[in-house]
Amino acid sequence: MDTKEVLVGLRKEHGLTQDGMAERLFVTRQAVSRWETGETVPNTETLKLISRQFEISINELLGQPQDLVCQSCAMPLAIADDFGTEADERLSVEYCSHCYKDGSFTHNRTIDEMVESNLRFLDEFNAQSGTNFSEDEARLVLKAHLTTLKRWAAQ
Repeated sequence: MDTKEVLVGLRKEHGLTQDGMAERLFVTRQAVSRWETGETVPNTETLKLISRQFEISINELLGQPQDLVCQSCAMPLAIADDFGTEADERLSVEYCSHCYKDGSFTHNRTIDEMVESNLRFLDEFNAQSGTNFSEDEARLVLKAHLTTLKRWAAQ
């Protein structure tokens, strides 16, 4: 489903007219109309506001209900603040805000440096996933996983 279809469905689900949706999001009715026809898409800040106001994930708003992960560090992308930004201020659906901002990577890391950076979150990962990886085990698994991601696949 495209963003325009998601927005129409969201508005109707909440019993709002285009005027009502516009008022709730501090935009014009014309802006809502242009989003719903696919002429434009909401800017990054408005997508964040829609996500919060209507309790919908950015993934769903962007028409991608599957779970997205950063194609650099493998962080799950769920809430608006997780997503990086493109040079034109659109949200990046491929990279997180820690790895990617204004259309470029925030750190010039090697894959080995990314592995070491991610290991800082090993205890949290083990707790959330019910695993008990040691640092050495996690290092191997993480490097193998990162090589499947867009940023590292060509290396």
